[in-house]
Order: sequence, then structure tokens, then C-alpha cells
Amino acid sequence: MYSERTVTTPPAPLPEYSEPLPPPRSWALSPEPEPVFGLLEVVFVAGFLLLAVVFCGVAAIFLAHALPAYRGLSRSELASNPQVLLPAQLLAYLMLLAMLWRLFAKYHQMGMLDALHWRWPRRWGILLVSGVVLAVAAQGASALLPTPPELPIDQMIRTPLDAWLMMLFGVAFAPFVEEVLFRGLLFPALARRLGGVTSLLVTAILFGGVHSAQLGGSWAQVGMIVAVGGALTAVRWRWRSLAASTLVHMGYNGALFAALFIQTKGFTHLTGH
Repeated sequence: MYSERTVTTPPAPLPEYSEPLPPPRSWALSPEPEPVFGLLEVVFVAGFLLLAVVFCGVAAIFLAHALPAYRGLSRSELASNPQVLLPAQLLAYLMLLAMLWRLFAKYHQMGMLDALHWRWPRRWGILLVSGVVLAVAAQGASALLPTPPELPIDQMIRTPLDAWLMMLFGVAFAPFVEEVLFRGLLFPALARRLGGVTSLLVTAILFGGVHSAQLGGSWAQVGMIVAVGGALTAVRWRWRSLAASTLVHMGYNGALFAALFIQTKGFTHLTGH
């Protein structure tokens, strides 16, 4: 006597992304492949980041208020001071990445970059230049739209040190984390339910909404960021590569700070920029 056992086929090995990704031959978009994670996991990650940003921000304000260099500033002023805000935000980002790394390793048995389709492109220089071109186009369009004389993000850059910190954070760290959230996690999870085009629009609108506070709610400027978010999502979708959209994002932010550097003569004339 013997009992029959169900023979299960082992899952196919996950693709490796160590080889550079060639550029797409055309801009025709195909269906987004199924991600290994779901929308609920994306909501959990977003909630974790929100709590981490709030916790690190409050802790940084209280610590800075106890230091002689910042004792004369109010807590609201400390909350918009890049020298206080950016280290706290960087710590929150590192906490998020550590959590994601653990999440994918424990529950999906794969690396975070593989799960998010990082896939380094071969022609990465073209993508950086594309980000610069996108920044020039966006700034040219913004010049034709109504804009407040000073935006909240302008008020954060008052000293050369503020500007250098903002540039370092905005080019080296923020693009990667924002791409992980919007184009690495949110877009694929939405595409599973809504399809690629609708998910692109939703992702772009949410991307603009997250940046609306920095722009003082100016509808014209927020709309421009929505358009930029749509372009970044299209790059991620077409290239099947989170690294591709991250490079364009870095080129975009880098071009904006380079323009500010030139305009303010090396961050030495920041008043009224």
C-alpha cells in the first residue's frame, strides 16, 4: 500500500538583473508584469514612512532646540530649517529602506532591487541628459504660468549651507526614495488593478500632491510636477527599469539646482531668488 503524493513543480527562478538593460527599441507600451507585492503592502509602506518622518522630524526639532546654535529659533522655524529637517528626513528614508529590504527578504525571498525591477540601463548617460531636458522644458512652461513671488521651498534656502544641503539631498537621496515609492511600489501595484494608463495618471497626480506643500498649493506649479511625474512613470514603464526613471529624476533635480547655482552666483546671492 502506498499513498499518492501531489507533485508540485518548483517555481521558476526569478530573473537576475545584474546585466545592463538595453534601451527599448520603440516607445510602444506593453502590459506591466505582475508584481510580487500588493496594494495593501504599498499602503503599509506609505504609512510606515509617514510615521518615520513625523517621529524623526519631531525628535530632530527637540534636539536642535536644545543646541546653542538653534536655541533662538522657534519650533516652526526649526521645522523648515534644512540643517534640521534634512538629516531627520534622511534617517526616516534609511529606516524605510531597511524595512523594505527586510520585508522582501523575509516574505518574498528576494532582494529589494530585484523585486522593484531596478535593472541598470546600458545608456544611463542618455537618461541623465533626458532629465536635464525635462527640467528645461518644465521650467520654460512654468515661466508662462502664474507663479507666486516666493514659494515655501524658496523660504527654506536662505544660506549657502542650506542650498548645498538641499542640492545634495535633492540629487543624491530624494530621487531614489521617491522612485522606490511611486514608480517601484505604487505604479506596479495599481497597474495590477487599474491598467497601465490609469495607474500612470493616478501615480502622477499623487506625486504632484506630495510636492504641493513645497509649492504653496500653486495649481500651475503642482500641475507641472504632475506632468513631470507622468513622464517619470512613462520612463519606468517603457524601460521596465526603476533605475531608468531614477536617473531621469536625478538629472531633472540636478538641472534645477545647477540653474539655481548659476542664478545665485554659487549660492552667494540667495535673497529674492
